Amino acid sequence: MTKRSILIAALAAAAGAAALWLAPGALAGRPWLDGPPPRGAAWALAATSALLLLGAAVRRWRGARPGRLGAAAETPGPAPPALRDDPRLAYVYAAQVVGQSLAWQGDYRGAAAALRDVPPAWMPPRMRALLRSHLAQWQLCAGDIDGARQLLEDLDEERAPASVRPIVRGARAAVLVRTGDADAALSLVGRGDDQRDEPTEVRQRCRITRAHALAARGELAAARAELRRVVDEVGVDELCRWLPAGGPARDLMIELIDEG
Repeated sequence: MTKRSILIAALAAAAGAAALWLAPGALAGRPWLDGPPPRGAAWALAATSALLLLGAAVRRWRGARPGRLGAAAETPGPAPPALRDDPRLAYVYAAQVVGQSLAWQGDYRGAAAALRDVPPAWMPPRMRALLRSHLAQWQLCAGDIDGARQLLEDLDEERAPASVRPIVRGARAAVLVRTGDADAALSLVGRGDDQRDEPTEVRQRCRITRAHALAARGELAAARAELRRVVDEVGVDELCRWLPAGGPARDLMIELIDEG
């Protein structure tokens, strides 16, 4: 193993360790009110430092080995990673780990910042739409609706893997419902489960988006029923994650969170 590979592994491990420490109990006690525990903040700082160090390694690697990527290195702008030891891959994965960890802590601004500055071309093509959809969610929760909308406008959903397309549609619907277009949001997530063949892992967020759209249309009982399904299946954690993003059903979400 080369020194560079050892460095990449060590930094990725540091980011992963931070994720393990940050995630437990991140949503307990309504963290958007109480704030993250001091230990979590310390590990977030450590993970972010590792990410910055890895970024420096990437820049040194690009400057020292201009011809390593072959023809891709001659094209304008960054080329997609083409080699297993390309440190940009480790940088992307570390940014995602740090971002997800900070999101679990309720620090959506920090989560978005961790992934926002990663050039899209550095992301593996099959993961690009998924990572950008995650980023859009964090931007929504950070209050940056315009940024999330612009991010999704630049995504080519048809080029994403079939398994990722429902996630992209769900992210688009989440933006639409917060910009006043409830009908367009409903057309993407449907008025009931499985109308749009969403996978199980995004069903809860689709229900929340559907609840916002129904609330915007004045169908408060139907909106509450959607949120109730979320709580009955996975508890209030998913509502807590999306509460900072606001939306027409926010008051209903708070009621259900308080009810437990």
